[in-house]
Amino acid sequence: MKNKKWWYYALWIFAILLFLPFVCVYGVYRSIINFKKTKNLLWLFAIVPLLFFGSAGVAGYVGAFTGDGNTRIEQKTSSSSSKDKDLEKKAKDKASKEAQTAKKAEATKKSKAAKKAEAAKKTEAAKKAEAAKKAEATKKAEAAKQAEAAKQAEAAKQAEAAKQAEAAKQAEAAKQAEAAKQAEAAKQAEAAKQAEAARQAEAARQAEAARQAEADRQAQAAAQSEQNVTTASGYTRDARGRWHRPNGQYASKNEIAAAGLSW
Repeated sequence: MKNKKWWYYALWIFAILLFLPFVCVYGVYRSIINFKKTKNLLWLFAIVPLLFFGSAGVAGYVGAFTGDGNTRIEQKTSSSSSKDKDLEKKAKDKASKEAQTAKKAEATKKSKAAKKAEAAKKTEAAKKAEAAKKAEATKKAEAAKQAEAAKQAEAAKQAEAAKQAEAAKQAEAAKQAEAAKQAEAAKQAEAAKQAEAARQAEAARQAEAARQAEADRQAQAAAQSEQNVTTASGYTRDARGRWHRPNGQYASKNEIAAAGLSW
């Protein structure tokens, strides 16, 4: 690239200085538009230097035109007093102070607007955070409520299962008690039956013994009676039922029949 001459850069600097107030006014306008769109405070802070350079440019314009007028007046009048210069200086100072005051008021106004916007933004963020917090708390409360309901349902289920198990246990115990009772009753009935059978057997044995004793008694009585008869005729009868003669010898059947005794 070829080196540009000094007058090229001087021309650009002169053009920038010449149109600086207009560029600053346009910059302030664009900054306000961008702030409304993005709500970014940096655009408001960018307005301050633009206002400063714009005010400087306007002051330069005013000074240039005022200086030219005073020069022409001085050339026409060819004299000026120090008093007029002082008044002019005071007027300039007053104008500068008023411009500075206006600038500060504008900056204060914009700063307040920025603070209000920031406060509104923080308030909105706080509201959203509070809403999110409430939603989270509601969600947790609902989850806790569902967990408690599930816990109670599980406890009720376990209690019902325990109740049914206890009822089944009691029913089984009652069943076993009833079976034991029936077994005991059957055992007692069997014992009573065996006792009755033993009693009847004992009664039968005693009856048989009584009958046998009675039969023996009767036989003994008959034998005694026969013996008495036999003793009168001279024949005797031993325990085996054999007849003997008076001399102790066995008697024949005919002899016994002839004696009128039964064989």
